[in-house]
Amino acid sequence: MAKLLLKAYAKVNLGLKILGKRPDGYHNIESILQPINLFDTIELTEIPKGIEFSSNLPPYGKENICYKAAELFLKRANLKTGVCIKLKKQIWIGAGLGGGSSCSAQILQGMNKLFHSDKSERERNLFNEKELEELALILGSDVPFFLKNSPAYIQGRGEVITPLPPLAHPIWLVLIYPNFQISTKWAYLNVKNYLTKELWDFKVLQALFLNSDIEGLASNLRNDFEQLVFQEYPKLKEIKIRLFELGASGASLSGSGSCIYGILKEKNEKLKEAFPEFDVKLVETI
Repeated sequence: MAKLLLKAYAKVNLGLKILGKRPDGYHNIESILQPINLFDTIELTEIPKGIEFSSNLPPYGKENICYKAAELFLKRANLKTGVCIKLKKQIWIGAGLGGGSSCSAQILQGMNKLFHSDKSERERNLFNEKELEELALILGSDVPFFLKNSPAYIQGRGEVITPLPPLAHPIWLVLIYPNFQISTKWAYLNVKNYLTKELWDFKVLQALFLNSDIEGLASNLRNDFEQLVFQEYPKLKEIKIRLFELGASGASLSGSGSCIYGILKEKNEKLKEAFPEFDVKLVETI
């Protein structure tokens, strides 16, 4: 049976601006999504029929977005064969790092390779790029981003993606996970009352990113979820302040949290000792 081993990379948000609620219930946003070298691993194996799914962390069954991705793919491709998915998670759940979305995107891409047609080499994939993006969007607003492993400026509900060139040099980040999750749904439902009328232009962050001005980027980070999230979870604000005290050039909530990251001038293993009560990882941008 055919088999594939995949890596599903996490992301951080280098700035996040919430523009307001849309008629369809979603919010328009602006953000720069930057992949990092923290990843989950996925093993896909073709089986005669059905979906077999296992994971080292919950959810374990049909509620897992990876299972839903495989189910959607098989249905849309009208395939009679099946797939076995073995997921090993390293990306924290409910941390704002996009782990679930990244895994589901990799499953769509992986199955597209695994169950190729018998046409010419050029037409082997069952779905073209646009069709794969449409499937990804059904699963979640940020899933299409993870089909391409590169930084991007995103708009709309997250589905309007403008690829960005990689930073001139990788940068070190420290990720602090406070050992609890934050619901993205909860964050969007409650953020309205915490959005300030202060205007800020996301183009500033875009320009700094395009110029690979890491110091400028770090000092101009802003995430519109922070006021709400810090009010509800003051420990996260304390972590952010502590990162600056320890020499981080910038620090921010990623997505709607709960992970706080700091931008570092260089790799610093001692930072792990500064947060003994939390889970800490040092990663690089990719």
